[in-house]
Amino acid sequence: MESHKGIALAYLTALVSGISVFANSFGVLAMDPTAYTFLKNVLVAAILVSIGFALKSHKEFLSLNRKQAILLLLSGIIGGGIAFVLYFQGLLLLSGAVSSFLYRFVFIFSIGTAMLLLKERLNWKIAAGALAVLAGNFLLLGNFQLSLSEGVLLVLAASALWALEYAISKLALASLSPTTVASARMGIGAITILCILALQGNAGALLSLTPASLGWVAVTVGLLTLFVTLWYSSLKNAPLISCAAILTLGGPISALLSFALAGKPLALQTAAGFFLVAAGVIFTVGFTQSLLAFRWLRLRFQSG
Repeated sequence: MESHKGIALAYLTALVSGISVFANSFGVLAMDPTAYTFLKNVLVAAILVSIGFALKSHKEFLSLNRKQAILLLLSGIIGGGIAFVLYFQGLLLLSGAVSSFLYRFVFIFSIGTAMLLLKERLNWKIAAGALAVLAGNFLLLGNFQLSLSEGVLLVLAASALWALEYAISKLALASLSPTTVASARMGIGAITILCILALQGNAGALLSLTPASLGWVAVTVGLLTLFVTLWYSSLKNAPLISCAAILTLGGPISALLSFALAGKPLALQTAAGFFLVAAGVIFTVGFTQSLLAFRWLRLRFQSG
C-alpha cells in the first residue's frame, strides 16, 4: 500500500511540476533569475518550517546523527541551491518548451543515481520506458532546434544535480520525515543561493522587486511548496526510478498549457508525443501499479 501511495503522490507532483515550469518561464523574466530563485526558496523554506512546527516534526532536527546531517546538508547545497541557480539561469536563455524537454532528463540521470546509491535495478521495461519518454518529449519540441548552447548545458547540469540530490534525499528519508528533508533542502538551499548572489556581487538584485515580480514570486512559491511537499512524500514511499519517470509527465502538461494559451489546436506530432510519454511512464511504473495508485487517490478524495 505504501508503494501505491508513493506512486499516486508522484502523479500529483507531475501535475504541479507541469504548471510550475510553465509559470516559471514567465516569472524568471520579471527579475534577476538568481535573486528570483532565492526569494522563492527562502519563502518556501519558511512555510515548510512552519508546517514542521505544526506537525512537531521539527524535533527531528534536534536529534540528527552525523550521517543524517551530512545527507541533509548535501541535499540542500546540491538540490536546493546550486541546481536551482543553474536551472533558472538556463531558463532565462531558453524557451519554455526546450527547458521542459531538457528537465525531463532528470529521469535518465535518476536511473543512474538510483542504481549507484540506492541499489535499484535497471530492467528492459525501464530502458524501453525511458526511450519512449525521451522520444515523446522530443516530439513535443516541435520546430525548436537543440544545440549545445549555454542555456542547454545549464539546464542539463541542473537536471543531473537534481537526480543526484533526489537519491541523497531518499537515503535521508529512510529515517526522517518528508517535511524535515524538504525543509532542510529548501532552507540550506536558500543560504547557498544567497552566498552565490554575494559572490556574484549581485545581492542588490534582491531590492529590485516590482509589483509584477512579487506577483510571480507569490504564484511560484505556492506551486513550489506544493511540489516539494508531494515530491518528498512520494520518494518516501516509492522507488526513485518510478517517481522520476512519472515526473516526466510534467512536460506534456506544460506543453498543453502553452497550446491553450496560444489557442492552437493539437498537431498530430504533438498528440503522438503525449502518447509516447504516457506510454513510457506506464511501461516503467507498471499498468497495475498505476491503476492501484489512481484507486488510492480516488479513495482519498472520496473520504475527504
